[in-house]
Amino acid sequence: MTARQSVRIEAEGRNRARLLSVLQREGIEIGTFREVSSQKFAFSISKKDLHKTFAILDEMCYTYTTMGIAGRERWWQRLLFRVGLPAGILVFSVLLALARGFVWRVEITGNENVPDKVIENVLAEHGIGAGKRLSAFDSDELTTAIRAIDGITLASVWRKGTTIGVEVFEREQTAPPLSYSDTDILSKYDATVTRVITRTGTALVEVGQNVFAGTPLIGAYRTTEEGADPLPVPASGIVYGRIAHTVSTTVATERYERVPASVSYRTRLSLFGLTLGKALPSGTDYDIVETTEKFTAFLPIAVRTARITEWTTRKVSVPIETLAMQAEDEALLAFIGENAPSGYSATHTVRELGGGVYRINVFVQGEVVIGGV
Repeated sequence: MTARQSVRIEAEGRNRARLLSVLQREGIEIGTFREVSSQKFAFSISKKDLHKTFAILDEMCYTYTTMGIAGRERWWQRLLFRVGLPAGILVFSVLLALARGFVWRVEITGNENVPDKVIENVLAEHGIGAGKRLSAFDSDELTTAIRAIDGITLASVWRKGTTIGVEVFEREQTAPPLSYSDTDILSKYDATVTRVITRTGTALVEVGQNVFAGTPLIGAYRTTEEGADPLPVPASGIVYGRIAHTVSTTVATERYERVPASVSYRTRLSLFGLTLGKALPSGTDYDIVETTEKFTAFLPIAVRTARITEWTTRKVSVPIETLAMQAEDEALLAFIGENAPSGYSATHTVRELGGGVYRINVFVQGEVVIGGV
């Protein structure tokens, strides 16, 4: 996801795994994702998916707020409000003086299979890139160079002010050749068969049949006349099955944990090795993540923005059902990441062990490819 058109959202609620699954199923690309607390989490999405995401959050009864636009345009706001007006005016004046004759933005559209980086590398070979001085611009030469990229059939390159635009049309993808196996295709899981797709060979299982790991699914042969020996042929096909996974964990409803007490931002300027601005705090109670944006056209100016999280330790009490849903979410996310299932579901049971300690058992099911080539 390009940072220049993303929006950060902070949401509160449970079953975040289901939320992420629904967003991905609707074609909404998720950028950065982080947990704010046991109930809150934040993520970024493209501007164009904002209304669709709001509708999904409303339908799933999430409480949410937008945290603003993430990307390149926000550093100006951080610069002016956190460094101060004099420093902002200084940097703005320098950048304005240097802006003429430079490329400050490269827009690439139309590509789905060819990465932006490949096109950017071709532009760089011709001296074009964000932050570089534009000594010459030959649209025909650039168009020819980009059309030479494998996978691109047509291209158009244009300039508007300090922006270079590239629009490409990709070659249609051809289907890869079918794969075959000289031996029987075996099951990788204990499962219940849900679908059998046989290209060549002989299907050895039926829908609804329970199989164990190692069970032959598609035989590398075909039968001819009754009573005749099987004729060896390569096996090719895919067999789907429903598999189950169980995760058990022990939790306590009361515990001590480190929680963020406050989050602040501090922006400083660096020029010729000198850092202007208040020093950052230190110690185990602080987590600091600092990012730097450099401008090296003539003056080595860098804008350094630090996100400062101060932590504190406190005793927290969490309802057992909240802990159970968290355990279910974690088990479901791990199951999805490992198996890439479809039609998955999760349930859980809770057993009290005494003293505020509980045993949570999570049961996850989903349809996966249990064997095939």
